Amino acid sequence: MTGGSRAVPAVLGALLVLASVALGIAVRGTPPGPDVALRDRARGLGPGFVQAAELVSFVLSPGLAVIAVVSLGLRAVLAREVLVLKAALLLGVSWCTILARFGYDRVRPVVFDLPSYPSGHVTAVTSVAFTGVVLCAHLARRHLRTAVVLAVAAVALCAAGRVVLTVHWLTDTVGAALATTGVGLLAALALRLLPAGVGSRGEQS
Repeated sequence: MTGGSRAVPAVLGALLVLASVALGIAVRGTPPGPDVALRDRARGLGPGFVQAAELVSFVLSPGLAVIAVVSLGLRAVLAREVLVLKAALLLGVSWCTILARFGYDRVRPVVFDLPSYPSGHVTAVTSVAFTGVVLCAHLARRHLRTAVVLAVAAVALCAAGRVVLTVHWLTDTVGAALATTGVGLLAALALRLLPAGVGSRGEQS
């Protein structure tokens, strides 16, 4: 990857991280109007919506990220595959953005021990989705567009579920997606995982 081609994802990644930081600082105090309005609307939804949100939150959860990173790590060790090892590192680094929540220390819409911003579920799912897209770009490039659509859908569903359950503000989910994607882009550059490579398989040096 040339210096010019590296600049675009590097700048985009940095801007996404900065946007997440700015949003986190802005909402750290009194929740903005849209957050409060969505929370109040979510409280009026019927049990069907709540049950659906609980199912989504169970499937698309930090447990998914644990399974993914452990699986990638074991595959990398047993098969000695550099690409898989880099993917495991990418997922882990992206997921670590959740630690920022202790710096913002935002109060949740409901009583809960952990800070609200950014959403842990959305951070985990976004890290898995981003890593999956990167791997698809390397191993099955013809399906890359489908992978991106599925990744965005998974993150959006997870975010909606957390808001419906009123365990997070909407801005918690937005900030999580911004930070995780931004850090993911920067980590992928550092690990030489962008661009995907020449052809449908293989890793570009």
